[in-house]
Amino acid sequence: MVIIPKRYYWFSFGIMLAISITCLFIYGKAKQQLDNEYKAQIQTVGRLSVQDFERTVRNNIGSLENIKDRIEESEGAFMQYFESDANRIISQHPSFRFIEFIDSDGIIRQIVPMIANEEALLLDIKPLEYRYSEWINNSRKDITNMTPWIPLTQEGEAFLVDVPVYIKGKFYGTVTAGMDFSSQFDEICETFKDHSVLLTDQNGTVFYSYNEPNPGDFPTDRQFEAGMKPIGASGKTWSFQLLYRDNEIYKERELIQLIGLFFGFLLSFVISLLVFLFLKSRHNKAHQETINTTLSLLNTELEEQKQEAQKASSAKSDFLSNMSHEIRTPLNAILGFADILQTKDLLKKERVYLKLMRNSAQTLLVLVNDILDMEKIESGKMEVSEDRFKPADQLQKIINTYKPQLQERTLEVNKEFSSHCNSTVLGDVSKFNQIFTNLLTNAIKFTKTGGITIRYAESFEKDRLKVSYSVSDTGVGIPKDKLPSIFDRFVQVENGFRKRHEGGGLGLAITKELVHLLEGEIGVTSKVGKGSCFAVEMSFPLVEDRPGTINERNKDLSHIKSLIVDDNRINRMILYNILLQVGIRSESVGSGLEAIEKTRKHNYDLIFMDIHMPDMDGFEATEKLLQIQEDLVVLGLSADVTKEAIRNGRASGMCDYLTKPIDKEALFRILNKHFSSKPLISKSY
Repeated sequence: MVIIPKRYYWFSFGIMLAISITCLFIYGKAKQQLDNEYKAQIQTVGRLSVQDFERTVRNNIGSLENIKDRIEESEGAFMQYFESDANRIISQHPSFRFIEFIDSDGIIRQIVPMIANEEALLLDIKPLEYRYSEWINNSRKDITNMTPWIPLTQEGEAFLVDVPVYIKGKFYGTVTAGMDFSSQFDEICETFKDHSVLLTDQNGTVFYSYNEPNPGDFPTDRQFEAGMKPIGASGKTWSFQLLYRDNEIYKERELIQLIGLFFGFLLSFVISLLVFLFLKSRHNKAHQETINTTLSLLNTELEEQKQEAQKASSAKSDFLSNMSHEIRTPLNAILGFADILQTKDLLKKERVYLKLMRNSAQTLLVLVNDILDMEKIESGKMEVSEDRFKPADQLQKIINTYKPQLQERTLEVNKEFSSHCNSTVLGDVSKFNQIFTNLLTNAIKFTKTGGITIRYAESFEKDRLKVSYSVSDTGVGIPKDKLPSIFDRFVQVENGFRKRHEGGGLGLAITKELVHLLEGEIGVTSKVGKGSCFAVEMSFPLVEDRPGTINERNKDLSHIKSLIVDDNRINRMILYNILLQVGIRSESVGSGLEAIEKTRKHNYDLIFMDIHMPDMDGFEATEKLLQIQEDLVVLGLSADVTKEAIRNGRASGMCDYLTKPIDKEALFRILNKHFSSKPLISKSY
């Protein structure tokens, strides 16, 4: 163990302490500057606000002085228009509650509006000591007078503003108004948002407040206080208080400063740590260089191995995709011609040969599909879809499909389905069917005599359906030592030169992976010479049943004008003959460019489009064809069964995507979906 000198620790701690003190000093200066700027901002906003409030009051009083000027200029004649002019001013200025004329004897002679102010009409203000003395003194000096915030005779509170009128040098009376500036002050305060305003008159009476001001809730440096002169330098002074709350900008800047301080401390710690590590690394330089060199070599080797593994995986995927396409293309020809020959009059021996040829091709196709499925599972590309289906119905359909094969091998089929098995679930019906199909075909393959028993049961668990079924046979059975590995890849009961049953050893491995993909369980029991029993349990969410559509086997589509696009002449011949079975006579071309030229000259209802073609692939050709004829039904038809190819086909505008070898049943279902609903009888040519 290497001992680190203590001076390294002290030196690193000293650096951290020095940087931390520097950060605190910078933070203090920045905080002080921010506070000074904010205080200056408060002072500026406060002074401008005082000016706005004073201007508002004086503008209102100015309107009152205009009436006084017109009375003086007309030597009192204007009084006949007093009511109309007062109404005009009140309508223009919301601060006016009423306007009245008080004659030189102190009696209110006119008041506008009269409604709600009747009690004040002809009121003699001389007995009102708090009112008359100030009114008469300022009037005799020809000075505009403003009372404090006082209660009114006619209810309510207001400021009374008296503007004296002199005619030919003689005191004539005052134009007086009751004013409440709250509405106009509110308009000014709307710009303050979260701030508060408090106004008191010369007696200290609060007559206006905004945003619930409470000076005790604000620090002194967030308060602005100043005097207001509502009617000029000679008038009384109001007290104006602006209580300033910290706004978002201030809080953000303060937060930034705190974050900066935090990162300063963090930086001091990191720097001191780096210095310590640097010193430590120098102290152990020779040892560390050796370790680093070794690690570097190991990392380089690991990266190279990783890249090689990625290349190998990519090459494997490309190889499987290409080989699938290359194998499926001739398989399409073999199976296609076999289907065509089945409709012909053949000798019994020829039919046997044809059957053997078809079975061999199907075996090869199953092997290719198994390899592709295993590759998808390994690469994580296997997806689980959500379909509505009835598990019991699906099993019954598969059993019916394989009945001819069971009868041919003289095998009995015993079905033990529990009663009331008619529930509908949500799950991947394709994978569900593939699991059962694999188990059933496996049982058929390894059973020479006797029969196969299929047991099925359903049970409910809250809102889910638990499905349990088993496939039992009387076949060769599985040796006890093979049972633990029976679901492994490439494991078969029989190996070597004495192998009697065909297959690649992938079926059960894929089946187990699919069961686990659907979150189920699979198990097996077996006895050599007695047979095997494979049991599966799965759980699916229950859903409401929906009426399904009736799958029509064939329809009369002889009115359909069809075009086959495929660079392989054999594929065109096979599809041409299959389409004849539903009355469709098709034209065909060998490339996408030829298809485009044909479509420009003729309108087609249906186009079968291959994917892999020279010059222009099927995706590009589909896009161009749909630009020429928007209502065209384009069906993709290719030996490329990868998920990417199917997705690209849909994206290019293809209505559906079929894979080679052609599944006639799937083809007829798609034709039924897109075209007429009139059933037809399949024809032979």
